[in-house]
Amino acid sequence: MSGYGFPLQLFLVAMLLVGCAALLVIRNQGESAGRNRVGWAISPVQQRSGAVLAALVLCLGGLLAWLGWIDADRRITSSVALAKEIPARRLDTPDPTSPEYASSDRCQACHPGQFASWHETYHRTMTQAAGTDSVLGRFEGQVLRARGRQYILERRGDEYWVEMADPDWERDLLDRGRRPEQVPRPPRGWKRIVMTTGSHHMQTYWVASGRDGRLFNFPWLWLVKEQRWIPREDGFIRPPGGARTFDVWHSACIECHAVAGEKTRSPAGDWMPEAAELGIACEGCHGPAEEHVRANADPLRRYQQRLSGEPDSTIVNPARLDAQSSSEVCGHCHGMNIIRANVLAQGKRFRPGGELADTRIVMRISEGARREATKSSLGGQASKHASDWEAMQHFFDRMLDQDESYLADRFWSDGMIRVSGREHNGMIESACFQGSELSCLTCHSMHDADPNDQLKASSAGDAGCLGCHPSLADNLEAHTHHPAESSGSRCNNCHMPHTVYGLMNLIRSHWIDVPSVETELATGRPNACSLCHLDRPLGWAADHLTSWYGQPRPTLSEDEEKVANGVRWLLIGDAHQRALTAWHLGWRDAQASWRSNEGWDRFFLGHLLDDPYSAVRAIAENSLDRSVEDSAGKVHTAVSEYDFLDPRARRRSLRSRVMEAWEPRRQGKTEMQAAALLIHGDGKIDLPAFDRLAASRDDTEMDLRE
Repeated sequence: MSGYGFPLQLFLVAMLLVGCAALLVIRNQGESAGRNRVGWAISPVQQRSGAVLAALVLCLGGLLAWLGWIDADRRITSSVALAKEIPARRLDTPDPTSPEYASSDRCQACHPGQFASWHETYHRTMTQAAGTDSVLGRFEGQVLRARGRQYILERRGDEYWVEMADPDWERDLLDRGRRPEQVPRPPRGWKRIVMTTGSHHMQTYWVASGRDGRLFNFPWLWLVKEQRWIPREDGFIRPPGGARTFDVWHSACIECHAVAGEKTRSPAGDWMPEAAELGIACEGCHGPAEEHVRANADPLRRYQQRLSGEPDSTIVNPARLDAQSSSEVCGHCHGMNIIRANVLAQGKRFRPGGELADTRIVMRISEGARREATKSSLGGQASKHASDWEAMQHFFDRMLDQDESYLADRFWSDGMIRVSGREHNGMIESACFQGSELSCLTCHSMHDADPNDQLKASSAGDAGCLGCHPSLADNLEAHTHHPAESSGSRCNNCHMPHTVYGLMNLIRSHWIDVPSVETELATGRPNACSLCHLDRPLGWAADHLTSWYGQPRPTLSEDEEKVANGVRWLLIGDAHQRALTAWHLGWRDAQASWRSNEGWDRFFLGHLLDDPYSAVRAIAENSLDRSVEDSAGKVHTAVSEYDFLDPRARRRSLRSRVMEAWEPRRQGKTEMQAAALLIHGDGKIDLPAFDRLAASRDDTEMDLRE
């Protein structure tokens, strides 16, 4: 009866026992009455009725038990079928120098606290077999339509199914250079959802090939906070009207979304992906643990090791590694790297505690990286940098021949990373890291941290920075020129601004840098000062950076001198700049800098409700949703009626209604402040200036590769 829950199992057993007891009582009472002819007697009619009732109880209990066995058999069959579709477990490794893996369930007995804290993280749930405890999306008969295709969702017990175009057929077309979604009447069929990826902000799903071991992406995303489905392409900054994505899990995802993922093939040549464990588990950070488990099965050895305080040579503890090595444990996944295919073919694999450069070249296009590669000294590290730099340039040349925006979709022009999940690429460019003081573990932990961002409690606020820069703590305002308790005195707001795009959100840059107008002009990346003071022109920021920190004041255009940065970026910026501006207009720290709910920000956000990029529209909608009550206390319902995936005609209509409701007002502003926000002396919007700027929007096609 394993198919039933424990309470129901107890109920069925009780029914069977009651039925048996009833039959015994009836039989005994009948025999007693027949022998003695005295006392309580049961008539033949009563005996027959009782027997029938007891028999019914027994039959019902037996039927339910039989159904339970049938359900248990179905569950077992379903589980076996699922296990055949998802990556197989492989605990050994192609690297002969590496011990075998043990899997996280064998860590729990000796490390219950660490296991429990890791178990609460989104790393653990990054990749999971599909089931009732892992699938977050609704499969309740919905019919989803996008890009010429229809998908019907269905739940069957603890299984999740989708009726869709045959993914093998679609992939074949793609491999022949055709856009599958443009081919009508595809062959269709039901495919079981076998695996999930993500569980924090969004979740996507995978179905299995009918021919080999590939897993194809079900091209929809479940947004966790919003509790809704959206087409996968609309969750990213991708070209409007672009082709549908056809991702294959083992082509890239397996590298980081599982422990020791291997792109193996069967003798017949079919893809047979394998992994030590799905998700990011203990051995993803600590390395293969079979030898560690075996050695510490001896309690004497275990306690001697613990009392000695010395590192255990059978396992890797990233906290005991130097800054570079511990950061490379994270950078193996949280980095954009070029894989050394010839090294992997020889069986070599990166393991925590090893050197990332043995198996990968970390992508860098910064001036600092170029200088390292062209050092005049010979031999050692310098020649290695030079060799890797040359190999990287050849790689970039090949990629740029295929896609001229290859680098622009990943980096700002000075080499700062612009997409999420690549924090290691940013951090290694920082002077703090290059001074061998900073590592990922300075601020983050898998165990002593909030699972939302993995920030350690001891590094909250400015503690992580002031621990290395204690002199600034004595007189913080002298350094920041802002009140000590304000958002303008928070270290990360100035030195790690939100300039990285990912998951329909903005994330802090991990290249620790200083605000610079000159850098903004050279790269297009908004400076940190202006990301708070969005209602001020770039010239205003330049004046303060010159006055406070002695930065040379660059020559600026008239618009840069006079038009508020938030207005200018939002109207003329590229898709990344517009998304970045829209997010900051809804950011509480930025809103505090203009101190009053005057509506100018919502007027310009309203303009983005008809942006060509769906992700930009979604971010603008979210920033508007944070406050829909104007300064007069009137609530505007147009925002709540809006959906960023609405047809364009409806989007344009709601855009107009929102902008009319939130037209900026001049009250309380100086003439210069009003002009920066395109407000005339009569308090009306300067429509000619607005239209002029909007007409010069940067429509360079963007495909940010998160």
